[in-house]
Amino acid sequence: MAIQCIVVDDEPLAIQVITGFIRKMPELELAGSFTNPLEALAFLAQSPQVKLVFLDIQMPELTGVEFMQMRRTGADVIVVSAYDEYALDGFRYDAVDYLLKPVPFPMFVNAVHKVTQRQQPAAAIPSQPDFIFIRTDKRIIRVNLSDILFVEALRNYVAIQTSTQKILTLQNLRSFEEALPPQQFIRVHKSFIIAISKVDSVEKQRIFMGPHLVPVGDTYVKQFYESMKIGG
Repeated sequence: MAIQCIVVDDEPLAIQVITGFIRKMPELELAGSFTNPLEALAFLAQSPQVKLVFLDIQMPELTGVEFMQMRRTGADVIVVSAYDEYALDGFRYDAVDYLLKPVPFPMFVNAVHKVTQRQQPAAAIPSQPDFIFIRTDKRIIRVNLSDILFVEALRNYVAIQTSTQKILTLQNLRSFEEALPPQQFIRVHKSFIIAISKVDSVEKQRIFMGPHLVPVGDTYVKQFYESMKIGG
């Protein structure tokens, strides 16, 4: 079944472009387009079947950020904007993706596929062990996933920082990225994988985890903020 969607943008030409993209995708069904975001909010409140909003940010009656704050439905949002400085605000309010105008059609398709994967019924997920084994110089150690703060790639070793100790191994960082469950751990830097639940606070591109500070690499910022599901 196609995902019903609406387009909200104060520029008719921008609406024309996005609605043209929508008509090329059988996964989508256009339920309406709006130049007035207040009218779009009212329509959305009365239309629970609409599950996706293509949303501009800079609009005179109501900004896209305000729209996301005020929406009361479970519809996903893909931001379509000419301004990249609002990207973190978009992800803060759970935008699925942030597309910069003029939007290339392949990027539009990728964003829609994120929505379809997010909205498809959850399949049964095989249970995973709650521990991993780590090979050190002298022995193999069992480490509970709940004890891991982060994994750091050093020059010749990989360090696993737990709540009580640091364990060194010759295993590479990629092997940990493949072994650790992605629902609990995320790569935030070319040298770091962190446990999402162990984050105490975030300041710009720095993550504080107890006494430890972990940097967020430029190429990982978007994925990191998406994983945090930051509320308003």
